[in-house]
Amino acid sequence: MEGLTDVHFWEDRWWRGAKPSRLRLYRDVDFEMVRLLRDAAGAAGARVLEIGAGNSRVLPYLAKKFGYRVFGNDFSWRGCVLLRANLSLQGAEGLVVAEDLFRSSLPSAAFDLVFSSGLIEHFDDLGAIVAKHVEFVKPGGRLVLIAPNLQGIQGQITRRLAPSLWQVHRVFGPADLAAALEGQGLHGVRSGYLGSFFIRILRGEGWTETERWPRWLARLVHDSMRLLNGLVSLGFRLSPLRPHGRIFSPAFFAAGMRPAPDPEARPGVGKPSLRQSVSAK
Repeated sequence: MEGLTDVHFWEDRWWRGAKPSRLRLYRDVDFEMVRLLRDAAGAAGARVLEIGAGNSRVLPYLAKKFGYRVFGNDFSWRGCVLLRANLSLQGAEGLVVAEDLFRSSLPSAAFDLVFSSGLIEHFDDLGAIVAKHVEFVKPGGRLVLIAPNLQGIQGQITRRLAPSLWQVHRVFGPADLAAALEGQGLHGVRSGYLGSFFIRILRGEGWTETERWPRWLARLVHDSMRLLNGLVSLGFRLSPLRPHGRIFSPAFFAAGMRPAPDPEARPGVGKPSLRQSVSAK
């Protein structure tokens, strides 16, 4: 398995100039993401791990709002510094570890909820990266994976206006992700789209086509889309309508539970125990 990005991509291109910020739930996609994670984590005190948590605003929100014990992992030192700052901004506590996921010091099978958002699409082997997430989920715990929806209009925009960013993303959908979770033995797998509408047209490094536009035009398009996204998202927050789908939804997810071992099963007899089956993969 190989990553489609490296640490320099995030340190030099993504986090440069970023400032601490907090999550504000005006977008319906953010509201739905938080609700999905809350339902998966359960009661206050749950141990929640976000993988690839650099500059996460969601993890501090979960800690502050629901009283979860939160942990964040990222291979970008700058991303981890921003996450610590975001935790402080929310008045929340959490453990942040700057390390390679594949040489992690975090304990395996120890977390009630493991999730990532905007991570798995940067790896060429979907099954392998899902399996790595599963290692951290305790028996009876849950895994939630969230990825950008690049099969709709946002994907077409990114491919045309930001080809270098398009190349570091693997394009797939919720059915593919659900199949990957089921392939790792997770139970009760469900999947779907998150958010009703969101279109991103940015300026800066990576968005090579918009950089060629006159500055006033690029700014006008960028600011207009921000306003449109905010108004449409707010409208859907206030409406019972949830027109999720492949064309306009900005993200999708799959979620499942890692089964607990059968207490009546004797080790070494019949089916392998959960720990045996995981270690054999």
